[in-house]
Amino acid sequence: MLVGGMGVRKGGGRVGVEIADVVAELKEVRRGRGVRSDDLHHRVGPALRMACDITDLDDPALVRRKLVLRLTHLGARLPSDLNLAATAALGLHKEADGGFLDQRIDWLATRFDRDPRTARRRVDSAFQLLAELLYDAGMRDRKSGSYSPDGWYVESLRAALRLDLEVPTLTEQRQIVAAVDELDELVLSLSAPRDQAMPDGQAITAEIAYGGEIVEEQRVSSSHTRFIVRLPSPLSLGQRHDYSIKFTSYPRSWMRPYYVFTPLRRCEEFTVRVRFDPTHPPKRVWRINGLPAKAFEDFAPGSDSLEIDRVGDVALEFHDLQQGLSYGLQWHD
Repeated sequence: MLVGGMGVRKGGGRVGVEIADVVAELKEVRRGRGVRSDDLHHRVGPALRMACDITDLDDPALVRRKLVLRLTHLGARLPSDLNLAATAALGLHKEADGGFLDQRIDWLATRFDRDPRTARRRVDSAFQLLAELLYDAGMRDRKSGSYSPDGWYVESLRAALRLDLEVPTLTEQRQIVAAVDELDELVLSLSAPRDQAMPDGQAITAEIAYGGEIVEEQRVSSSHTRFIVRLPSPLSLGQRHDYSIKFTSYPRSWMRPYYVFTPLRRCEEFTVRVRFDPTHPPKRVWRINGLPAKAFEDFAPGSDSLEIDRVGDVALEFHDLQQGLSYGLQWHD
């Protein structure tokens, strides 16, 4: 049978693709200009194709895109010196991506203050660990929409919601990864559902703390606004970028008693901290963990109750979020 595209057999033994195959294919990819080579799509073998979800229908540009994104993401999990070794050898490092392999190895040796032979051994160690990560990734079922059509995805989102203020604020810190070259702007949005009986006067506003500037606001409805954010400089495929944005909406009494994040693109990690008024905390708070959109609006308390600490905070963490499902918390006064 097949699991996640890799062949397996009973008893745990694997057939078809081994970690050694992934290592061999990484060594093939690093030749010449590495991932920037014109013939890259011909040098990506079956093991890397499985690990990166590359199909026979993908054109050369998409093959490169999928490979770079997966190598960048998994390489970040290596120790810093091995990540440097792997990215330099493969041509992923911005300071070492223009030359051929021997030049990149010499650059790496200089960075490590070692001879080229030692640098090559460091690359071999990095490729072994990276191959294990790629192999594990290939064994997992692939999520649909892993590569966002609008050019970027969220690696981590940290949110802080202040409900102890008369006009609540939501501050987000995000690390994103570019899924295309020359990514120069983002489209961000916030929905703040409210009691329909309340007047239609105050709009959702936002300000950027760092990592970009808002160049356009689009008020889609009284409770939904989009913001166009220009980045400080265009991002290249696989490049990470951090930014922080602060939203405000309208008085707390107008709001509905929940806060959820519903990712419309790939999101790997979401953490949120909500601060309630410690003098008037809600009677009950519960987690929303991957419910279909709007399914939580029956306001029936869930079984996953949460405790509010003595300063009024509740903290939650989610990983490998599914697109279109909602994650967060709900409360009852």
